[in-house]
Amino acid sequence: MSKAPTHDVLLAEDYEAADGEQKAHFTNIGSAWLKESGAISCQLRDGLAVSGRFVILPKKAKDGEA
Repeated sequence: MSKAPTHDVLLAEDYEAADGEQKAHFTNIGSAWLKESGAISCQLRDGLAVSGRFVILPKKAKDGEA
């Protein structure tokens, strides 16, 4: 995995806002790489003990990048 990651791996945690609306909070827990074969390879941060719903989204361009 020598190239820069193409995707972020996020942990989605559902919660109820003060107004009663159901929302989700997303925490970045790793990176992912889209392979030429169409497969996705993921690397989670060391030392995490997580379970639940995960979302893999394309990385957003940083300010000033095309």
